[in-house]
Amino acid sequence: MALETKDRNEIILAAVNMTGPVGEDLVDWNTRLRANTKKLTILLGENSNLAKTIEMVQGCKVFSGTVLHVAKEASSKRGFVGLKTTPSKFNEDGVESVRTEITENNPEALEFCRQIRSLEGHRVLVWVEMQTNEDATRKFRILQHIEDLGIDPDYDAAEGKALTKAKMRK
Repeated sequence: MALETKDRNEIILAAVNMTGPVGEDLVDWNTRLRANTKKLTILLGENSNLAKTIEMVQGCKVFSGTVLHVAKEASSKRGFVGLKTTPSKFNEDGVESVRTEITENNPEALEFCRQIRSLEGHRVLVWVEMQTNEDATRKFRILQHIEDLGIDPDYDAAEGKALTKAKMRK
């Protein structure tokens, strides 16, 4: 699909900005400029990983709660996160659980788990994506993003851990 002139010009200007000053070697600069133009064009494509990430985030459910505890769920190799939220017809006790992406051989997911663990006892805003397993027989709520809203003065660490472990056993 052909790009509009405006879009093409924005890519060119961004590539020039990424490449930096021309300097002494014009051939080298042009080579780097073309490489940066390719990178930007790919990044902006609708099938790029970043475009897919944007689409995923836009489809997430966003809600607030307090991070109670983060544990490793051995069966799924994911982080298991307990959240205290407003009680609802689905969670009368107001305790919800979400999982992270699989952490095994995934440094990004491991670092995300560390970030979440550092927020135990904090009010947070979370972005949760619904995923299904390979044969579409189970659905999982996957935590994709979290923002700190500050310490929850009512948080009790022992209670948070116990509530989360109880959710893991269900």
